[in-house]
Amino acid sequence: MRRYARTRSWIAAAGVVVSVGCHGLLDVSDPTLIRDQDIANASGANAQRLNASSSFAGNMGSIVHDVAVLTDEWTMNAPRTADASRVVDLLLDLRNSAGVENLASYNDRHWGMLDRIFQQTSIALPVVQQYSPDSLKGDFLAQLYGIRGYVLLQMAEDVCPGFPIDDIVKSQTVYGGPLTTDSTMAYANAQLDSALKYVKDSLRFVVLARVVKGRALLDQGKFSDAAQMVAPVPTEVTYSASRQYAVRMQRSFCRGCATNIAMGDREGINGEPYVSAHDPRIPFRKFGVSQVDSTDTLYVSDKGWGASDSLVFASGIEARLIGAEAALQANQNWKAPLDSLRASVGLDTLVDPGTASGRVDLLYRERAFWLYMTARRLGDMRRLISVYGRNADDVFPKGSYHGGSSSSTYSSATLLPFSFAVHSRYNPNITTGCTAR
Repeated sequence: MRRYARTRSWIAAAGVVVSVGCHGLLDVSDPTLIRDQDIANASGANAQRLNASSSFAGNMGSIVHDVAVLTDEWTMNAPRTADASRVVDLLLDLRNSAGVENLASYNDRHWGMLDRIFQQTSIALPVVQQYSPDSLKGDFLAQLYGIRGYVLLQMAEDVCPGFPIDDIVKSQTVYGGPLTTDSTMAYANAQLDSALKYVKDSLRFVVLARVVKGRALLDQGKFSDAAQMVAPVPTEVTYSASRQYAVRMQRSFCRGCATNIAMGDREGINGEPYVSAHDPRIPFRKFGVSQVDSTDTLYVSDKGWGASDSLVFASGIEARLIGAEAALQANQNWKAPLDSLRASVGLDTLVDPGTASGRVDLLYRERAFWLYMTARRLGDMRRLISVYGRNADDVFPKGSYHGGSSSSTYSSATLLPFSFAVHSRYNPNITTGCTAR
């Protein structure tokens, strides 16, 4: 009979697990190693909840990295790499003529990390439901359903349609079929509704469920519903993860050191001025000189990399941004909540550009600066296309690519792929690759 290593867990002041041992009972890489008797009690159920929340906190650093590189948040100032298994130069390498879904070496890191978190919540939910004390059960279930809703929405925002959600039910893997963006969002909304149903005393878990659902409603163009969902969220409250996220981000940056990944600044014509704006919301420091252009100085952001920094999954600040967007759509005072947020960091009030498109541009620039490096940017850029009707070439970086040869240009990528070559080997339900780009 297998013996299990002892594990240790730490909970941050905000209440989010930030470090968990990776062996024994909490190792769910092979779900068959978890014996029913080991989790058939309150402490075992809580261990599984902590495992899911720790994985959520720890793995999102890599998700942030991928979104930053595909969008305008990070840029690659280095000779182009041909290693498609490392998600480095997404704008050039993932939308080639063959399509990365046909590359056997691509390991689906982005989709895989999100799906793994989802599976871990599936292991935790039934035992929390059965064994957690009544005084804690509601909030524990709310947290797990909130995490499920979050990772499903992240998949819907980031990954091209046709991907599966592989789950674990009673220690058995259940392979999913191809999903559309809309069906994944509907699945996410159902989980978030469950979170709101079960939550009892935890304000942070309320914030997680309400803000993430507000984000999903924005993606669906349901602005009034989104505003109502986030209205009760206090501006000062967050659901965040510290330390473990900072370690992940440092590792991501170290991967980027060799390839000169740095902050984007008006990248590809359409990018936001993350460096040149000198905005206090995005502190940065000098990194070095570009490998490609010796006259180009590179900068890296200090946001989120310190031992005490955190990745904010949901916050009252994002709630106010959602409310401002809904107010803009309703021809109400959309600028007031933005100005109030800006005042909190010593910034001047905004100047109304006076046109509908200019106001949308300004609001999304505010979102870009407030939510920099939180894996929101790809969803925002895609929403400008799907909800506001803009062309991808007017949203994503375009034109000559400074990190490649003189003939290199940005590709038309607006989504992260999933690997058909990988999925089709073990999942009989996946018979085609990405159904849209």
